[in-house]
Amino acid sequence: QTIVIFTSDHGFHLGEHDFWMKVSLHEESVRVPMIIKVPGKKPAVCDSFVELIDLYPTIASLAGLKPSGQLQGKNLQKTLDDHTYQVRNMAFSVSQGGRSFLLRNEQWAFIQYNEDGSEGIELYDMLKDPKQFNNLAGHESHAEVVSYFKARLKEKLKAVRHNDV
Repeated sequence: QTIVIFTSDHGFHLGEHDFWMKVSLHEESVRVPMIIKVPGKKPAVCDSFVELIDLYPTIASLAGLKPSGQLQGKNLQKTLDDHTYQVRNMAFSVSQGGRSFLLRNEQWAFIQYNEDGSEGIELYDMLKDPKQFNNLAGHESHAEVVSYFKARLKEKLKAVRHNDV
């Protein structure tokens, strides 16, 4: 039996935000298709956040192999039986030689340039502004959200750096 997976390594700007190609961590660059067809499984759409690093443990599991327990990726196999299953509550992405970072959850897209934010911070309300036109990071009314994401990013960077894979 054959498992078919369709995906891409990144999205592509076609003039949005005055960008061309993959040059940012905006939605157009980071959102990619992921279709997994497994024989005997019904088609469904899963809205969970996943990352491309989740493919290896998923494929290994589907092939009956046990991947290393030290992987950063998560097995997506449960989503094939339960499309409401949430693999992650947030996605993480890195760009520009490891100097730009994105954390994206259902409501917010948080982009930070440099680990200390010295090159800028962006915050978008993805429910009200899905095309990311209004950067809310500098608004006092969103300072608590920015602080939350700064702390989550610091935790995430620490976690990925202490993984020896």
